[in-house]
Amino acid sequence: MTSQNKSNGYISFVLLAVVATVGSNSLLLSPILTDVSQGLATTPATAARAIAAYGGATAFSALVLAPLIDRFGSRTMLLYGLFALFLGIALSATAGNWVMLSLTQAIAGLGAGVVLPATYALATKTAPRGEEARVLGRVLTGWSVSLVMGVPVSALIADAFGWRACFLVLALLALAACAGLRMVPKDDPDKREKQLSYTRSLRNAMTLEIMLLLAICFAFMTAFYGVYPFIGDHARSQLGTSTSFAGLFALAYGVGFGAASLADGLLDRTDAKRVFPLILFVIGLAYAGIAPASVTPLSLLAICLLWGFLNHFGLNILVLLLSRAAGDARGAILGINSAITYLGALGGAALLGPTYESMGLTGPALIAAGCVFAAALASGVSWYLARSKALRTEA
Repeated sequence: MTSQNKSNGYISFVLLAVVATVGSNSLLLSPILTDVSQGLATTPATAARAIAAYGGATAFSALVLAPLIDRFGSRTMLLYGLFALFLGIALSATAGNWVMLSLTQAIAGLGAGVVLPATYALATKTAPRGEEARVLGRVLTGWSVSLVMGVPVSALIADAFGWRACFLVLALLALAACAGLRMVPKDDPDKREKQLSYTRSLRNAMTLEIMLLLAICFAFMTAFYGVYPFIGDHARSQLGTSTSFAGLFALAYGVGFGAASLADGLLDRTDAKRVFPLILFVIGLAYAGIAPASVTPLSLLAICLLWGFLNHFGLNILVLLLSRAAGDARGAILGINSAITYLGALGGAALLGPTYESMGLTGPALIAAGCVFAAALASGVSWYLARSKALRTEA
């Protein structure tokens, strides 16, 4: 293995760890919410406001602060974001009431809103030419790690040492990621990029293609967050599974998501724009399949595994196409993408939640399928029109 390959492998590993840390903090409160609410002498619903504070601060940061990535470099802003994430998580361990917990999680969210787009930008910038999808896919596996390991391990730590220990361990991981990032080469933008104002670079980048991809991101995330949060409740209330068994559905999704990274190299040998509509269509079929699969625990586990496998490719291609199309405004566009991701989380829970209460899991699953099918159609039409234009130009 050459020194260059070792360097690329090290960068990918550090960025994977960064995504896993962000993902673990995003998912941390759900399994320990009862312990946290009891420790803060409040109700679970009140303690859960910290989740909303984190999500809102992340969306705000992604819109307002992420554009600084294009001016100061991905690595520099990633370091700042990681330190804010570390500070917020560490202070969360000392919270004495739900207000303090919400404020400290908001600090963590401000960091996460910069960390995610900076990580994706750095991954695509440092990847060898022609291997962007494989490298980005490896980094995205951090979400799988947070699902497969972060959530279960957090529950074990909370049982053994208390919920505050979960935040302390996660803070140490964020600090370790900061230290590891110090060995990653700087990627300072050239003077021309530094002189570009946020509004100018964003205006130049906000093409019809970018706007379509951002709309697809909203549909993609609304579908996911409109179904995923209700899988465990459906398993417990309708299928009669235990709490521990219900956790296997998140595990199945995470395993499928991670396993798909083994095939990311195939995307580098294909036209990502061409296969994107097909990937979205198959993901839509997976959502539609959740309805009939939800009648037994084993069939639901199987569809969650497949769902995670397919969603990995969908997310990989979406971030890759956005990164390629953004040009000098990569940080700003990926920041908007992160903000839309959290808006999708809000939209999915708010719009599909009432449907779940009235129709069970079938309702949100079918609506989610419709959202992704519409995204697949829009992506397919866009690719066809671009291809037809290119052929006319050649002729």
